[in-house]
Amino acid sequence: MMSQVFLVKIQDSLDGALTQLMKSAGLTGQWKGKSVLIKPNLFEPVSYTTGQTTNPSLVEALIKWCQLQGASKVIVGEGPSYFVPAHNLKECFTKTGITEVVERCQALWVLFDDCTYRTYRDFSPLLPKTFRISEHAFLYDVIINLPVPKTHYLTTVSIAMKNLKGFLKQEDKPLFHRVDLNQAVVELNKIIKPSLNLVDFTIPRQHHQGFLVAGSEIVSVDTVSSALMGLTPQKIRLLKLGYEAGLGEINLRKISIMGEDTKGLKVHYELPSEWLKRHFPLLNIRGHDTACSGCTIPLFSSLGKLADQGKTFTKPLTIILGKENCTGDSPATCVIGNCSSDKLKQRKNVKGCPPKMNEIFNTLAEYVQES
Repeated sequence: MMSQVFLVKIQDSLDGALTQLMKSAGLTGQWKGKSVLIKPNLFEPVSYTTGQTTNPSLVEALIKWCQLQGASKVIVGEGPSYFVPAHNLKECFTKTGITEVVERCQALWVLFDDCTYRTYRDFSPLLPKTFRISEHAFLYDVIINLPVPKTHYLTTVSIAMKNLKGFLKQEDKPLFHRVDLNQAVVELNKIIKPSLNLVDFTIPRQHHQGFLVAGSEIVSVDTVSSALMGLTPQKIRLLKLGYEAGLGEINLRKISIMGEDTKGLKVHYELPSEWLKRHFPLLNIRGHDTACSGCTIPLFSSLGKLADQGKTFTKPLTIILGKENCTGDSPATCVIGNCSSDKLKQRKNVKGCPPKMNEIFNTLAEYVQES
């Protein structure tokens, strides 16, 4: 039997598009009396208009739909990024507009980090030796995984599969970057099983007003979503590993896309490598494939801040991080993090595990001034 993925364009209203999608997927009336957890992407306290977090209007429409279907309770839950300070975690709900819509719908929201976790030890050689998953991943009859489509420097895409990392305890998230992140995300997807994966393509792009993609097989949903992002699914290692693990289909010809024709919906999502080349053509980054998120996230965030300020490097610059074994005496080299800094002490270093984002930014800003 072919995998099924459902696609609907947003035309008159988001509520109407969602209702149409759920009807096409055969979910009308299926969740009566059941508890529902909605897991959006609220990894940082930024607006959905950035394309980084889930649209609160979609969350509201989904809560209302579940309530109309007779769900016994509806809860919206998330565990933000490792880099969000502990005292700011709730801002990932308030500043993204989620708190407002949840309260308006008389539903509930929960910060996973305030709750209990289930500890896993020696679960798989492909996972960290010890890690913790929120008990909220196992408490509900229905989990709706509600990601936004993004590109990522290590996994190529960050959609439904990677959104499940939000269930990890905050301080355990970097551990997944210290093993093979792609393999670790696949293993996590074997533990947490959403009932529905609903991808938020609601931000209007080019010539259409957005659309929704949904399905129960998580790799199939990410495959269709990746193709709609202008990427080739079979070239994405995360999806290949997920397919090999039996989590869905990677061949578009073996996926039945129900509801809409994908023609005319494809949009270009810029890969991190393309973004770097466009904003920093003289920059060479070495070792990012061996570095954990402790170095890569603050580095890319600092580069993004420079780009937002309209700054670039006018002379060649090499940034080294991770376990890169680099030799040479070029003075135009910046070393990020302890893994490389301990080997390359003669260079301009930003030490720390993880290094502080403001120190990385200030160091890079010096190179801009030197240029």
